[in-house]
Amino acid sequence: MEFSQKVIIITGHYGAGKTNLAVNLALGLAESGKSVTIAELDIVNPYFRSVDFAELFRQRGIRLAASDYAGANKSLDIPALSLNVKGEAESADYLIIDVGGDKEGARALARFALDIRQIGYEMVCVINKYRHLTPAAEQAVDIMRQIEAVSGLECTAVFNNSHLCDETTEAVIAVSVPFAEEVSSLTGLPLMEMPVEVYVKPIWEEKNR
Repeated sequence: MEFSQKVIIITGHYGAGKTNLAVNLALGLAESGKSVTIAELDIVNPYFRSVDFAELFRQRGIRLAASDYAGANKSLDIPALSLNVKGEAESADYLIIDVGGDKEGARALARFALDIRQIGYEMVCVINKYRHLTPAAEQAVDIMRQIEAVSGLECTAVFNNSHLCDETTEAVIAVSVPFAEEVSSLTGLPLMEMPVEVYVKPIWEEKNR
């Protein structure tokens, strides 16, 4: 599995599945022999964060760059993160940045936009037809454009993660395909397929075992 750029940014709408994708990408790249740093940049929603997998990352040799507040008490919603983007990118094959949802979450990303542009990046927008505010392709695109405007960076690919939690069926996923294809058509961005096996299941699936 290869990416064309060292910095991989995962962004999108609240609850679309950004962190799940970021975590699985980090684990998959590490499994393939790549050195990986994952940066927790979600300072908006403390419900499901990359820092929840700190021990798993340690076991797999993945460096976690996150606020001390996030590790100590993830219910604290404090925008305190010092991220040396250039340093992290130089010391690893890949730097994966897990961003908070919508334009509010993208504000933290804007702080590092200049360095990210200089290094080179891919920014994947995770979409979910079944999330509030994005049942139509135009709405998903609108949120994507808001993220781009606030962050100062442009999305380079779309990832369809449409699901209905534990009620997800093959039919539910199939219905979302035209939605994802329309988002791709409206933006001119390619649809990204999951390039690794699923190492960590979505939090709702873990809770409903």
